[in-house]
Parts: sequence; structure tokens; C-alpha cells
Amino acid sequence: MIRVLRNKSFMAGFLFIFLTLMGSLMYGWYFDNHVPVADLRFTGDGVKSPPYSPWEYPPFGTNNLAESLFHILLIGAKYTLGVAFLVATLRFVVSSVWGTLSELYVPKLNQWSRPFLEAFYYYPVTLIAYLMLYWVLFADGQFNGGDSEFTYGFGARVIIEVMVLTLAAVPITSLTISKEVNQILRKEFMESVHILGGNRRHILLKHILPFLKPQLVIIFLREMIQVLILLAHLGILGIFFGGGAMKEDLFKNVVFVSLSNEWSGIIGNNFRFLFTTYWWIAICPIFLLTLTVLAFKLMLEGYQDLQGVSAKRGQVEGPEEEPLGEEERFERVRRSIR
Repeated sequence: MIRVLRNKSFMAGFLFIFLTLMGSLMYGWYFDNHVPVADLRFTGDGVKSPPYSPWEYPPFGTNNLAESLFHILLIGAKYTLGVAFLVATLRFVVSSVWGTLSELYVPKLNQWSRPFLEAFYYYPVTLIAYLMLYWVLFADGQFNGGDSEFTYGFGARVIIEVMVLTLAAVPITSLTISKEVNQILRKEFMESVHILGGNRRHILLKHILPFLKPQLVIIFLREMIQVLILLAHLGILGIFFGGGAMKEDLFKNVVFVSLSNEWSGIIGNNFRFLFTTYWWIAICPIFLLTLTVLAFKLMLEGYQDLQGVSAKRGQVEGPEEEPLGEEERFERVRRSIR
């Protein structure tokens, strides 16, 4: 832990995530998620109306509803990071339990199912999630006219989306973890453990978990990145977290907007402004989501560097042993039993 706190890459990413999340939570606690709305401005050239650019309304300007983009993105940060953390945690827990226990207790089932699970490597998770969430979070609301007319309530829609985003990646993640466990079980010292009478529970707690823990941290950070990217893809496709509502913007267009101000929903709702004179409406949420992904990437790279240093230290400090032959290995086990 001390080495982690001293790692510059890990701490840079962690501080960005922590400060962004705390700023969003504190703004909600103290200001009740209030979003300022820009008024008309009277200039020498006449009346100027929103949307305002970042130079006219710092720091991020306003959107097509005359709302401050900075405050919208600040409010949505806790939902974006919260959803990513929740989905990544559920993926991690389900996949870790299934991948570890299945390889330890039913390895033949894993061997049989592995070719089918590997097929998910070639099928886009975004497409699976889109097909399963299209009606619940998009078509249903647009067909019925908005949030108040959704067939399912907001809480039910959130639960459905979290379940879909979790289960869509469980086959791949559990397969990855089961391969890691399989490599541990194939190590030479495991033969001695079996001969000495170590049961599966002993093997799991004393031999698998110590080797697996560093890899689990890496897998969890990767899941966080993958969830954020998946949310961005779904947002561009019009699938907003928890659904949306129909609103009329300043251009008299009826648009389907995100209810939670979650960043991927803001990106999807404003992506049409990317190549217009109001480009900042799309660029600002894209920029913040990119920074968040890079922050998690820095944490991942920093942790992997620490694991590489630890492995090298173990090789330097530990005595090098020549590989034992079959007779020498069983002789050592026989002596330890005596």
C-alpha cells in the first residue's frame, strides 16, 4: 500500500477520480444539484441569446437548453462514476466467484464450456447491450412521449440496465479468471499440496488467492475502463442511463434528453453539435470522459509497474533453485511428511 501511494501514475489517476467524485457529491449536498440557466444578453450589436461559448460563459459555456455545461457535468459525475463502479464491482464479484470455483470444483465443465464462452470475444458487447436495452430505455419512452409515460419506473429501468451491463461481460471476465486459476493449479508446488492432503478450501485460501489478488485488482480497473467506454457507446446510440425525457430546446426542436445528467447520455444527446458552430456542447463531456478513462488507465499502469517491481525483487532476493526432477521432488515430499 505504501508503494502504491508513492507511485506517481497511480496517485495522479486516483486523485483526479477522487476529487471529481467528491466535488460532485458536495455540490449535490450543499446546492441541491442546482443548474444555473443563462439569460439573454444585451450587447452593442443587439440581443444575444444562448447557447454561449466557453469564452462568453466560462468555463464550459451553455448547452442548447441555456443550462451551464459545467454544472451539468459536475452533477453527472457522481452518476457516471457511481454506475461504472457498481457495474464493474458486480462484474468483478460474479466473474471472480464463478471463474475461481468452477475451475477448482468443476474443471471438466470449464473445459466443455470454454469454446462457447470464447465466442464472446468476437461478439461486440455494445451490440448485445443495445439490443437488450433498446425498447426499455429508448423506444418505449419516445413512443409514449417521455419519462412519465415509460412502461417501467426509473428504479426498474436502472436495475434492468445494471443487470444487462453486468451479465453482458461476465462470460469473458469469468473465462479470464478461470485461466488465471488454471495456471496457478499447474504450478509445481501444487503437486506437493495435493500429496500432503490439502483440500480445495485450503488450496483456495492459502495458495490460489495470494497469487490471484494482484491480477484481480488489474481486472477490476480494466472493468472500470470497459464500463465507461460501453456507456459512451450506448449514449451515442441513444441509450441513456435510466432513460430520458422529451424537452424542447432553444431551437424549437423536441429532443430526448438524459434524466440523470450522466456523461454518456450528455454525449449522446449533444453529439449532433460536434461539427457545428456549437461544438463545445459535445466536446466538453467527451473531454471529461476521456480524462476519466485516462485516469483509470494511469492507475492501471501504475499498479502493473508496482507488480513488475515486486516480481523482480522476489527474483533477486529469493535464492535461485534448479528445477527438481521427479525423484527429487517426491523425495522432498516424503521427508516433509516424516
